[in-house]
Amino acid sequence: MSALTNLRGEFPHLAGDGNTVTVVERCHAAGGLIRTTLGELREELGYGRLGRHVLEETAESLSLEGLGWFPAWRLSPKNDRPHKSQELWLFARDGGLRCQIICAIQEPDDCDVPAVLNGLLTGRPKALSAEGKLDLIREILGL
Repeated sequence: MSALTNLRGEFPHLAGDGNTVTVVERCHAAGGLIRTTLGELREELGYGRLGRHVLEETAESLSLEGLGWFPAWRLSPKNDRPHKSQELWLFARDGGLRCQIICAIQEPDDCDVPAVLNGLLTGRPKALSAEGKLDLIREILGL
């Protein structure tokens, strides 16, 4: 079982057998994208306070479970003022379009950015330039 295991609230049907619901289960049950707070993640890991090491362990635990997050800086040791109410989005690193788009913005050297951005508006008017699409994605990610 994952170290991230205490949340039941949003998906009580997943905890019907008495087991706690993990963030991974919540994320998958929600279609691969959920919003949470640093406080919720901290509690799931069993820590009383947020700090550099808690942020690092949280990031490592999420990565091992196949989840990514944004904005990326919230779980970075560079977040020198983490607060339990700071929100972040967790997403399944499942290779789907959502994952590809987020990764294209966070890790542009590791992907074919034009191909990902062109896939973003498939079936929609092509009025946005590649830069316009990138700006839209940055706005969505809060960058």
